[in-house]
Amino acid sequence: MGAIQIPLQNGVKFVDGLDGFPAFGVTSEADLKSPFKLILSDHLQDFAIIATVRPQSSSGGWVFSVVNSLDTVVQLGLLLEPTAGGDQWNATLYYTDAKKERISQPLASFQVPYGKSWMKMIFKVLPDQVVFYYNCLEAGVVPVKKEPRKLVFDSASTVYIGQAGPVLRQKFEVQP
Repeated sequence: MGAIQIPLQNGVKFVDGLDGFPAFGVTSEADLKSPFKLILSDHLQDFAIIATVRPQSSSGGWVFSVVNSLDTVVQLGLLLEPTAGGDQWNATLYYTDAKKERISQPLASFQVPYGKSWMKMIFKVLPDQVVFYYNCLEAGVVPVKKEPRKLVFDSASTVYIGQAGPVLRQKFEVQP
């Protein structure tokens, strides 16, 4: 959570997290961002992403994103979107080579139940598959073809928390 600075900015506050540990509550007023080089390495190959969230609304949005220098392509990110039935979300991991693609590319998507309680999602990204864990239990495996195998970030990329920047928007609010 290197993008969150102390003192906390507008739209960010401390809340009781999973198992009573401190966590950050983020509202749509927050503008959490950081140059990617302060948080991530220049590239990712095989990796895992852990996101523990407690949603405020059923509208979903970007939990986090790494966006190219023009703020137009999500190179890496997690998007929660409601399903047509409204009782579940699609948790979609994006993985895009911004040098070749003009539109953000989904790598894998899994359905999770909608609720306003804490949930932990883990995406283990391997050369030919993504393994998904929901609340620490394996919930799915999807075969994938990662192109490129090693994701190299644009040198001026930005990490956003709870959004995908001013162009792509779709802010995600967690329970205060």
